[in-house]
Amino acid sequence: MKRFLSHLCVGLFATAVLAESGFAQKALTWQEVRAKFEAANPTLRAGQIGIDESKAQEITAFLRPNPNFALSTDGTQLARYHGVWQPFTGTQFSTNFSYLHERQRKRELRLESAQKVTGITISSQADLERNLVFGLRMAFVQTLQEKAILELAKENLSYYDHVLDVNRERFKAGAISRSRGDFPGGFGPVGASTSPV
Repeated sequence: MKRFLSHLCVGLFATAVLAESGFAQKALTWQEVRAKFEAANPTLRAGQIGIDESKAQEITAFLRPNPNFALSTDGTQLARYHGVWQPFTGTQFSTNFSYLHERQRKRELRLESAQKVTGITISSQADLERNLVFGLRMAFVQTLQEKAILELAKENLSYYDHVLDVNRERFKAGAISRSRGDFPGGFGPVGASTSPV
């Protein structure tokens, strides 16, 4: 029985500690919120991947085209003809070599175009990040304002409870009459009592 009680006490203590740590959240600063947002936002990640793709296209835009070499055959006998099989008797071989010669700085123009696309992609990503961070900042500030409003409401309620306590003490001491209209708690103007009689 003693052992059961000791295990029960340890279990209750662990539950209390875990429950308090689970419900108590740490207040985050703006830098922490922004860092978590930038690390986990899939839209920002996708934009960064788009920038990387644009930079890769810059590299491929300036590459020289590869030469092409083709070898083709025609007239090869695949099956026997009248019992005779001579596979290469009528075969014709033809070769072709080609190389695209670019004129008028086409490679340089392709590279320049790809660099401009990369610049636009970077600018769009910066604009997207600015808009997302602005929205996050607005939500963060609004959360802080709501927290301050909640604290103010709690202070107002506490002060109102204090006013009620003071007026109760004054009523008990005889400093406030029953007919006085500014005493909270059911008393109205003179002759109009709202309390049950």
